[in-house]
Amino acid sequence: MDAPKDELPLRRNRNYHVLWGSQALSELGAQISLFALPLLVLVLTDSALYAGAVGAVSAVTRLVVLIPAGALIDRWNRKSVMLVCELARVPVMVVLAWAVLRGEATLVHILAVAVVDGAAAAMFAPAEDAALPQVVARSQLSTAVSVSAARSYLATLAGPGVGGFLFSAHKALPFTVNALTYIASFVMILFLRLRTAAPTAPQPGGTLLRDIREGAGWIWRRPVIRASMMVAVMVSVCFNALYLIVLTSAERADISAPEIGAIGVMVGLGGLVGALTAPRVHRLLSPRASIILLGWLGVAFAPLLLLGNSGFLFGGVLAVVALFAPVVQTAVVTYQMSTTPDRLRGRVSAAMGLAGGVAGAAGPLLGGALMDAGGKTVAVLVCTAVLLVSAVLAGLSPALRDFTGLDGLDGPDGLDGPDGLGSPRQEAAPPDGGPGPAAGGPPGQAPAPTSTPQ
Repeated sequence: MDAPKDELPLRRNRNYHVLWGSQALSELGAQISLFALPLLVLVLTDSALYAGAVGAVSAVTRLVVLIPAGALIDRWNRKSVMLVCELARVPVMVVLAWAVLRGEATLVHILAVAVVDGAAAAMFAPAEDAALPQVVARSQLSTAVSVSAARSYLATLAGPGVGGFLFSAHKALPFTVNALTYIASFVMILFLRLRTAAPTAPQPGGTLLRDIREGAGWIWRRPVIRASMMVAVMVSVCFNALYLIVLTSAERADISAPEIGAIGVMVGLGGLVGALTAPRVHRLLSPRASIILLGWLGVAFAPLLLLGNSGFLFGGVLAVVALFAPVVQTAVVTYQMSTTPDRLRGRVSAAMGLAGGVAGAAGPLLGGALMDAGGKTVAVLVCTAVLLVSAVLAGLSPALRDFTGLDGLDGPDGLDGPDGLGSPRQEAAPPDGGPGPAAGGPPGQAPAPTSTPQ
């Protein structure tokens, strides 16, 4: 889709840079703490179980909060949600840093950080996703989503190194720096201006549960989104399983710590390069072709993990898959943002985040269970078989045959509006007599977007 001649380029879009920059700081700080928290637990308790429990508490909190998060975000002002989330994280980080500085830190302090940070992250992510189409034009969504994905990979690469350096200098420093990144992000978001589409408040009588059901029902009635999410989850589960499989294999083979660390670096670099090149790949391959190719890349490269026990072999194989994963991720997310009505964007984004979170949790569990039950060979072959099924399903799926463009204008899930704030094509009202697709107006008709900033 060609951009209008008067469309503001991303490099000159102040609001996009504010949103991107604020989250670059926030994600870097979060990755610093994510690395430092288990180290602090080990120093305080000398228990690997407790160290793992902190990460589990944060992950579970995030998954639980994601269930109502989307519906709440669609009721509330998105900018306000992001501001509150950033501000809520600061006190617990400051308290933890102060407790560490005074030598009074306990597991309770750390668990409080895990819960608050997990809950805030669960609310913030769908709010940011829903706000992005209010900052950039529809034709720029693919590039914007790709650059945002690259931001996450950069934070994942830099965070552990910075966190380790700060922790070695003083155990309170990682959490102090993280608090400062959240404050800086909060200040930047204050200057963010969002275009407003239709009012997002629910119609009278609407309940939170009904809003959640409406969002889930909207996804279920969109075959392209439903099918692409299913295949993406299958691939994600296998990739996360393979990552644990190679780490376990490396540890059992007595591979050196630097070589094990290189696995993560190579995977991160592969993802970063993939995110940066995704817009160019989208011009060469359709989204459907990208999804099918990702599945077959996994099928072709996963068995290579059985050729030996080398950190560089493991990292190279996973890096190839990680290289193409952002291409599919950005295609699915861009399509979702382009086709979802503005009033439902929080719910749809939260649902996709929930699916990704479940895959992220299920993958390591699957990998660990396979390693304990049958060893490396069985584990790799089972993951390869699942990847084969996902590739075949993607190729045969009637729904994905319509996944030919990122904007969704020509597909069954498309919008009629001229930009990311457009209205959905007309559809029947829900069978329970609830509000139609355009809350506040007749079915298929939404108030015209305005340029009023939030």
